[in-house]
Formats: sequence, structure tokens, C-alpha cells
Amino acid sequence: MTTTTGRTMRGTPVAAPASRAALAAALAAVVAFSPQHTAQFGLETTARFGLLALGVYLVLQGLLLGAWSRRLARTRLGLVLLLARAAVSLVGGVVALSQPAGGIDVLRPVQIVVFLSLGAMEVAGAVARTEWPDGAGDGVVVGGLQLVVGAMVLILNEDALFSVGVLSAWAALVAVYLGIAAANLRARRRRA
Repeated sequence: MTTTTGRTMRGTPVAAPASRAALAAALAAVVAFSPQHTAQFGLETTARFGLLALGVYLVLQGLLLGAWSRRLARTRLGLVLLLARAAVSLVGGVVALSQPAGGIDVLRPVQIVVFLSLGAMEVAGAVARTEWPDGAGDGVVVGGLQLVVGAMVLILNEDALFSVGVLSAWAALVAVYLGIAAANLRARRRRA
């Protein structure tokens, strides 16, 4: 049984999904509009670019999750899961940024471990209702997409173009989904 953290039951701040959407949109745009994610510059350049883009995204996401954790957690378990997600993001980002020459041999394992871990924790938190109810559906969708990306990179292809392309596609989907979720949440708050 989980216990509440003792705060009054406020709804999810609109800025929480909006900030995550903006961060994902930035990642999708950087990857999509950079020529370094194409085979034109070679697969090693693509892998190094992927490590940089993923590393920066993960560090920023870890900071966002850490900053929002006390506002979003509804239970002690929720707070633990949010802080664990922040820690996994930060560690994954630091590993990616500290190994720029590692290429695909670093990119794939970081992407697989981080996406599977974050996806599992986000889905578990959403199913257990450890965060504010406004974000439960978002957690299932975003976490589920992370699990799919981690599994795809693990099973389907060892190519840097595939890993970076899947990362960009995932980021675009998450940006649109969380952007819509933030707009809907804002509209519901205005009507209330």
C-alpha cells in the first residue's frame, strides 16, 4: 500500500507535460534537421552525433524530472520512481556525453538500457497511480513508446542510422503527444 505525501490533491501542472514536450521537440528537430544523422558523413559520425544528441537530451530530461518530482508525485513510491527516472536519465546522459568516440558500441547499449529502464518505471508508476491522475495516461503512452524503442534497437538493427532515426521518430511522437496533453490539461483547467 502506498501512502500519500501529505500535500493537498492538486492537479498536474500544465508546465510539466509542456516542458517535456518542448524538450522532445527540440531533440526531434535537432536530429531531423542535422545532416550528421545521414550516411553522407559516415556511420561513425552518425553514431557520435547520436551520442551527443541523446546525452544532452537525457541530462536535460533528468534535470526536468528531478525539478518536477515533488510536484508530480502523489505517493512516496511515486517520488522514488520519479527520482529514479531522473537519476537514470542523468547517468545515461553523462555516459553518452563522456564517450563521444565510442560510436555505435556505446550508443546502442545506452539507448537500450536507458529506454527500457525509463519506460518500465514510467509505465509502472502510471499503472500504480503514483503520480497525479492527470498524467497517468501520458505515463502509459510515453513509457510504452520508450519500451518499444528500447526493444527495437535491441532486436532489429545494429546500425547507427537506425538507432538515431528511431530516436528522432520517438522524440517527435512524444513531443506531439505531450503537447496535446498539455493543451488538453490547460483547456480543462480553464473550464473548471
